[in-house]
Amino acid sequence: MHTISSFEQLKVLGHPLRLAILRRLMQQPATLSQLGASFQQSPAHIRHHVKSLEQAGLVMFTTAPPLQNHLERYYQAVETAWLINLILLPETPESQPTLTIGSKDVATRQLAAYFRAKNLGITLQILPLNSMDGLLMLHQGICQMSTCHLREPGSGEYNRPYIRHVFPGQAMATIRLFLREEGLIVKPGNPKQIRGLEDLAHPDVILVNRERGAGIRVWLDQNLAQLGLLPQNIRGYDSIVQSHVEVAQSVRDGKADVGLGIAACAREAQLEFIPLFEEPYDLVLPGELLADPLYAPFFEHLNSGEFRETICQHEGYLVPSTMGQVETIV
Repeated sequence: MHTISSFEQLKVLGHPLRLAILRRLMQQPATLSQLGASFQQSPAHIRHHVKSLEQAGLVMFTTAPPLQNHLERYYQAVETAWLINLILLPETPESQPTLTIGSKDVATRQLAAYFRAKNLGITLQILPLNSMDGLLMLHQGICQMSTCHLREPGSGEYNRPYIRHVFPGQAMATIRLFLREEGLIVKPGNPKQIRGLEDLAHPDVILVNRERGAGIRVWLDQNLAQLGLLPQNIRGYDSIVQSHVEVAQSVRDGKADVGLGIAACAREAQLEFIPLFEEPYDLVLPGELLADPLYAPFFEHLNSGEFRETICQHEGYLVPSTMGQVETIV
């Protein structure tokens, strides 16, 4: 029995169709046409998801079953069952409930350290997931909550349209945590004189970009399209890192001239920050968890003055009047 031991494999399985395809191939080999018929999808659409499963090492080519003369290749799962490696969800005291949250934010990670230090009867585990991956992992039950800052291009509304899409018909809730200032991170003195997104298309400017599914990547792609800027005309557009911290490190180390990120990471790396916009940063969770007494200490802390003071210590983090506000989404 193989072990799923990387976040990349978990992320692949975060897509419900991929998970369903894997389960089907765990039962018996199948061709793309057969899988398409099973899931009422075109073989081309199925091929995209099977390719992702193959790259993650979860499925492979196999020979055609005996007594059949199909020209198509057959795929099968590399195992009939998997274990999820507990290194991804570290062992915690059995006497304490564990709350697993998908997030890459600096302030959110501090929550876990706070609960460890205070011994408040609950253990927080933070999985380093971007906004879209966090929603998918929440949908698959890998985490119990996730953070989100995804802007819908048509309406400009944050988070709710994406939550409705991933959780149709399910009662969900959001809790407003804080606002973050996002912008351009550049070298000290801003030697390339970068002022806005239009400057990313200059031939002597090199960008470091974020991965697909990250909130800032979604925002960037939306605004590049509005400006009529083509990704292929931006040097470094395909140079990908996985966090705001890595963006700042790439600029600091001279691998790029500019990247999009938060002010706190720019300051930590002793870089300059050019603010572009403010965004809400929400916690997403099933609505039923709001009334779960096991997690009452966590919700109480989110509404405490101590948490507000912690947020204010981070440059570019703002405490809105709606902090701690709960909204239901059905």
